[in-house]
Amino acid sequence: MKGRFTGIDLSDVYTDELTTEIETYRRFVSIFVNQIFTWHFIKTGLIRDKSYLELINPDFHPSPTAFHFTRKMIEYFLDKGTLIVADNGFLTMVGLIEDEDPDDEKLNSFLDQNPGKRNFYGILKNIRDVADQVLFKGEDALLTLANDNFRQAMKLWEDLMLTAKVKQPCHQLILRALCKKVAMGHPITVFEGGAGIGSILRDGLNDPDFLPVLDKIEKYYFTDISLSLIKMGREALRDKLPAPIFDRFVFKTADLDNLSMNDSDFTRESSVDMIILEHVLYDVTDLDKTLGLFNRILKPGGFLVFTMAFRTEPKNFFLFEYLQSTFQSYNKARLEPGYRENIGYLTLEEWENSLKRADFESFEVYPQQKNQVHWPYGGIIATPSK
Repeated sequence: MKGRFTGIDLSDVYTDELTTEIETYRRFVSIFVNQIFTWHFIKTGLIRDKSYLELINPDFHPSPTAFHFTRKMIEYFLDKGTLIVADNGFLTMVGLIEDEDPDDEKLNSFLDQNPGKRNFYGILKNIRDVADQVLFKGEDALLTLANDNFRQAMKLWEDLMLTAKVKQPCHQLILRALCKKVAMGHPITVFEGGAGIGSILRDGLNDPDFLPVLDKIEKYYFTDISLSLIKMGREALRDKLPAPIFDRFVFKTADLDNLSMNDSDFTRESSVDMIILEHVLYDVTDLDKTLGLFNRILKPGGFLVFTMAFRTEPKNFFLFEYLQSTFQSYNKARLEPGYRENIGYLTLEEWENSLKRADFESFEVYPQQKNQVHWPYGGIIATPSK
């Protein structure tokens, strides 16, 4: 197929070391999910006073974020078998939901041996500590933290986006796909949506061999809905890039939900060679509309490369969307039976159906479906049919 490449090698990324990172992530997050549910649903008597159907009724909650976060927690414990729905319609515990002390000796010993994990642990703890504002006031966790201390919240977010090792498969898939596209011979135009602080490029620049790749990019549209994040990304890249390369970057605010044909240089028919979306495509409201637009603006032989975590069973998966589930932007998607049936991350089947409907004729999936419980983080490279 014209322009198609296959076989991005991520064997050095999907390793036993990554498996250890994933299991550590699961352990950390499970501590806080257990605490939130224990403190706000069990000890308050809420699961005694409200039936299962009441707790998963959107009208019971102050915001969609509070509803989805609650529902996903309940689904997690139901799938684990820790909760059941009793004959009277109320939730009953059949296993122990441990309210583990976050300062327990074993965990502190682990963090002392792995100081690089302390920041991530601190982020989880901060999100836990504003859970009552998410659940009972309907607020956004990150905005709540930012209102208290904007600089600290942005620093925590920046560190997470740059240093979370569980997301390395996502970063490396995009970087290696970009290298392969450039190696096909002609200068390319790239559009990155939701570029934020520039975590993909900043990660790539840790490798000195990546600069020659950027030198072969004719124009790079660096976009995000947040002007503050764009400024952070722009300043970081200005410090790291030679001026001739930096001058090819166009920094611009762009809302993926409101893009339309011909409203900017990068939304003209067949205008870009590659579209990059790092952990953002699942956030759009109308997935079919967005994918259709991307198909049209890609040149023949162009590629859509996007990353995410693949949704699997709640007991295996909820811990990986814990952070995002407390953000309002994560809960705005329009659902469609057969195409998009989940708020937030999608299953592989949902992605495949949605891409086919938007006339993408082929796509490569990383990791393979059989490994997506073991290694949930990865992405898809999709080719339009034109």
